[in-house]
Amino acid sequence: MQLRFNHEELKLLAEILEELASSREGNMKKASYDLLDRVIAHDLRFGSDELENLQDLLSAYKNDLRQRTSVAPETMKQALKDRAKLLESVMDKVTEACAMV
Repeated sequence: MQLRFNHEELKLLAEILEELASSREGNMKKASYDLLDRVIAHDLRFGSDELENLQDLLSAYKNDLRQRTSVAPETMKQALKDRAKLLESVMDKVTEACAMV
């Protein structure tokens, strides 16, 4: 399935995958790096397994982001909320692609 992201969504996706790849262990680390390589190469044609991995990684990141937002200083909360909103857009596209495969 070919995904289409705008520039901001693609940048966020790459940042998330890079962050997750550096903080995960084992298979999740490898999956993060593999997906990151594809995103950097703008090769956004994913199979069903890759879409499921991406969906799992984004869900984990969303939970982490929600937690960080709850304890963040007020000066940072709006930036984190904006990031969460953009993440929702990315997740919606990935969820839709999963449903179509």
